[in-house]
Amino acid sequence: EVSISGVNAYREQFSLDPRVAYLNHGSFGSVPKIVAEAQREIQKLEESNPNLFFRTTLPKLHDAARAFVAEWLGTSPELFAFVPNASQGVITAASALITKPRSQIVATSLGYGGVLNGLAEIARRTQSTLRIAEIDFTAGAQTADDIADSVFAALTNETTLVVLDQITSETALLLPIDQIVRTIRRVSPHARVVIDAAHAPGMLTPALPADFDVWVGNFHKWICAPRASAGLVCRTSEIASQMVPLAPSWDFEAGFPKSFFSQGTDDYSSYLATPHAIKFCESIGVDKLDAHNHEVLNDAATMLQNHWGTETVVPVEISSPWMRLVRLPLKKQLTKPECDALTLKVSQELKTETVIVPPGDATYVRLSAFIYNELAEYEKLKQVPDLVGKL
Repeated sequence: EVSISGVNAYREQFSLDPRVAYLNHGSFGSVPKIVAEAQREIQKLEESNPNLFFRTTLPKLHDAARAFVAEWLGTSPELFAFVPNASQGVITAASALITKPRSQIVATSLGYGGVLNGLAEIARRTQSTLRIAEIDFTAGAQTADDIADSVFAALTNETTLVVLDQITSETALLLPIDQIVRTIRRVSPHARVVIDAAHAPGMLTPALPADFDVWVGNFHKWICAPRASAGLVCRTSEIASQMVPLAPSWDFEAGFPKSFFSQGTDDYSSYLATPHAIKFCESIGVDKLDAHNHEVLNDAATMLQNHWGTETVVPVEISSPWMRLVRLPLKKQLTKPECDALTLKVSQELKTETVIVPPGDATYVRLSAFIYNELAEYEKLKQVPDLVGKL
């Protein structure tokens, strides 16, 4: 399946520029041609008779898509709603669950920046407290117990809401969610737990953890759905009864999940095409996807670490399966603007798409691997340190 250029036959099933090494599936995903075509067919149907589509056809198609995805996740349609993206879904859930002033919210220092901004604003509006559990992902002896202990240290019997990443975005850490939630249930039994699962669908099987209150995951990343598509799952009907959209609109009185659908005129085709994306990934095979992505990622990380003489940062057992941080051999940590500039420089000069990040006290390349990637593509990244002087 591997061509001379090091790109396998699956690459042809995507619309990616053949001149570019696309090594950053983890940020925005990539839509297979067959899924994009399914979305276009839905849009053609919409434009052939918009009035009929929005009034009559769309609700039926939406219910069918919602039922399909809910079953795939292992939940019921009554507990599942589509939302545009994980960040918006998490903030929606947090807003719905923080109903009293002077509540206490707990999140981790590795949380997604956009979500942390949203939680800070909810805390400001409700005169609540946002407590951050500090997790040092670079600690040499970092274990699942250490991470759980860090969250434990931030909890009190006044904690109202805890927001946890199933897989951290910037640092690609696989948090021990089940262990952490058991701690929360013991220490803060009245707290609600919201899981930011932006990277979980497709990468983790099953995607839903054993215990949570609200789970929100993206489908436009590792499931390859069109952007933007994500799902919000309530664990119980009691939690579902508390879920309200950020912008209440038509059918608000009908409650969750119908109130989440009637958000006005929009392009719902990404939601409707999500089952096609799931079928595409299933046609490859869950085991094949996982094995391929694991192997490419591990080999690429090892190759770059050996070339740069840098060490593994995060223990493999708490690393996400298809994303990995590799430390760059730089004497000085780059700033966030410098990282963004370097990411662009890599794109322009090496024709390679990746992402450079500065968490902790160092600078890293965050690797992603998907079915269309092969090891040879990551060779170009060896030149990244040489570009720092050109910033």
